[in-house]
Amino acid sequence: MAKYYGDIAKSAKDLLTGGFNYDTKVSVDTKSAGTGVSASVVQKGEAVSGDLKVNANVVDQVIDIELNQDAKAKVTASFPSLIPNGKLSVGGTVQDLETVKVSASVLAGPLGVKADVANYAAPKADASLCYAIGGGFAVGAMATIKSSSALAYTVAAQSKQGDVTYALTAADQFKTFKASVVTALDSKQTLGAEVVYKKAATATIGYSKKMDGHSFKAVVANPVSAEFNPTLSVHASLGSLIPKTTATISCQVDKTMKYKYGFQFATKL
Repeated sequence: MAKYYGDIAKSAKDLLTGGFNYDTKVSVDTKSAGTGVSASVVQKGEAVSGDLKVNANVVDQVIDIELNQDAKAKVTASFPSLIPNGKLSVGGTVQDLETVKVSASVLAGPLGVKADVANYAAPKADASLCYAIGGGFAVGAMATIKSSSALAYTVAAQSKQGDVTYALTAADQFKTFKASVVTALDSKQTLGAEVVYKKAATATIGYSKKMDGHSFKAVVANPVSAEFNPTLSVHASLGSLIPKTTATISCQVDKTMKYKYGFQFATKL
C-alpha cells in the first residue's frame, strides 16, 4: 500500500529504471556500535571523484556526514521522534549555507504528507501528499514552487490488486502522461510495462528474476511508431563471486549498436 506520493508507481520505477548505473564505482562499508562508515570512488567518463560518509545515532537523532574530494562537508541531522508518526531532517553543505534544506514527513491515518524547503537565497519548496483510499487504491499529488519559475505539479493514482499494480501519472502540468502495469509472476520473477507520452509515445517492457543471491533484469524501450528502434538495457547483480562483495553490471545498447556500460563493487566488512 502506498503511504507517500513517491510510493505511487514505485514498482514500475524500480523495475524499469532502478539499479541501472553506467558509472564505475568501488565502495567499502563497515559498521560498529551503531556507527557506519563508508568510502567510495566513482569514475564518470574521464572524471574521478570520491567521498567518505559517516552515519551515527546520537541519542534520538541520526547524523549523516559526507566529505567529498574537494573537502566539502555535507551534514544532515534527522529527528525521527520529533514529529508524531513523522520525521524532520535538516541538512546542507557546511561551506555553502545556501544549500541548507529542511524536510518533514508525517503519516496521519490514510494521509501521507511530505514537504521540504531549500536554498534560502532563491527559495524552492516541494510538497506532496498521498491518500490511501482503501481496497488497494491510492491517489496523490506533488507541487514544486520556485521563486524564479511558475508552479509545477504532478498528479498520480495507483491500484494494487493481488500481485498486479496499475498506475497512472500526469506530470509537467499535464504535458507528460504515464501508464504502467507491473505483476509478480511468482516470488522471484516480475514483469511490467509502461507507456510514456510527451509529444511522442514510448513503450517500455521489463523483466526481472532473483536467483540465490543474484538478480537479473532486462528492459526494452521503443518509440510507439511503425519504426522498430529499440534500446535494450540489462542489469545483473552478483552476490557471491567475491566474499562480502556485491558486484553489479549495467549495459545499454541501441539499434545502431551505440552502447554504454558500468561496473560497481560494494564490499561490506
